[in-house]
Amino acid sequence: MRGGRVVIAAVSVVLLGLVCAGSALACSCSPAAPAESLARSDAAIVGRLLVVEPHGPTRARYRYKVMRVYRGRDKIKLGSTLTVLSSRSSAACALPTRVDRNYGLFLLGDDGRWASGLCGVLSPRRLWVAARHPRGTERAAASFSCAS
Repeated sequence: MRGGRVVIAAVSVVLLGLVCAGSALACSCSPAAPAESLARSDAAIVGRLLVVEPHGPTRARYRYKVMRVYRGRDKIKLGSTLTVLSSRSSAACALPTRVDRNYGLFLLGDDGRWASGLCGVLSPRRLWVAARHPRGTERAAASFSCAS
């Protein structure tokens, strides 16, 4: 009888550990207004996701066709294909993976080496509003810096 209780206790501890570990790995973003995130980013675009390619065990290359450039016009050309490095795991703030969809993106980097994550994604319309009204009072959204 005692051995059964030990097994039940051990299984309970393992299951509790798995539940807690899952929540500890969740992506979380700090709140910031889109205009503030735009000002802090190295570049900001609206891009149509073309493909997601694995790049090592935990990262991926996200390739976008550049539809609009709001920041970084001297480094990013309209209509070009832009590669953005990000995580492959949603728990680590990976970029969305729906191909043929437009996304507003805040980017960090330079000279063709760009990075972003889920916290740097917003609707193309919200990015347009942030670019037109940089000091606006738009409700806060997630900033482009992620902590996992």
